[in-house]
Amino acid sequence: MTETTAAPKAKKTTKSKPTAASAKAAPKAAAAKKKTPIEVASGIITELTRTNFEESVEAAKAVMKSGDIKAAIELQNEFLRTAFKRNIDAAREINEITVSAMREAVAPYAEKFNDAFEKLRAA
Repeated sequence: MTETTAAPKAKKTTKSKPTAASAKAAPKAAAAKKKTPIEVASGIITELTRTNFEESVEAAKAVMKSGDIKAAIELQNEFLRTAFKRNIDAAREINEITVSAMREAVAPYAEKFNDAFEKLRAA
């Protein structure tokens, strides 16, 4: 007598169709995940700080291993050049974020001010 065992049947899963409410919730969830300018700037500063620390540790190790004053000074100069450039680039990026955030915040008031000024000019 041969014994046969049937393989267990896989459970059938069904996906429900998205409803109108869930379709409307998806864009809201995506909008909620959008970072604010402060969060973006904070992320830039955090990444810059981490990178600067890591690079300074690596530069210090390289200077200690150099064994020559001239080579040590060249390594420090190179580190300072790259760190300065990196910090200036980050400052520019944060400045751009800040300026665009301010323009967005002031835009409705600027439009009303311009309208009021045009009315005064016409009078």
